Amino acid sequence: MRRLLPVLVVLLMAPPVESWGQGTTIGRAMHIWAGPLHREYLGCLNCDRLDVSSVFNTYGGMGWDNDYGSHSHFARYRAAHDRYSACDPHAADPPILKDTSLTIYGVLNVSETRADGICGPKGAPDICQALKATCAKDNP
Repeated sequence: MRRLLPVLVVLLMAPPVESWGQGTTIGRAMHIWAGPLHREYLGCLNCDRLDVSSVFNTYGGMGWDNDYGSHSHFARYRAAHDRYSACDPHAADPPILKDTSLTIYGVLNVSETRADGICGPKGAPDICQALKATCAKDNP
């Protein structure tokens, strides 16, 4: 996950998925929501890595690179096969990215056919590649 941080920082400054390729930037915190009706908060994607809600905080409860993140209910969202997984290209309802004003910036999923996904036609290739690398590490 540490290798994923520099690539994901690009997403932090990205506009909504409709215009990802146009170079417009924002400076809002990007939050990951998942599960039924996207009610489960998975952490902040672009907050300071020492922030308690940062997914890159290796000591916090939201950290993806620590034992809690790997063995808790959060692991479900990185499973190889699950309705709500970012790592399942056929997931029916993967995590979404929202900023603090509740603007949805797209779907955090490895599918290359989802129009609203980071790996889709209008997605963010660098972030897609980093997500796929993380999914491969978590799902050998």
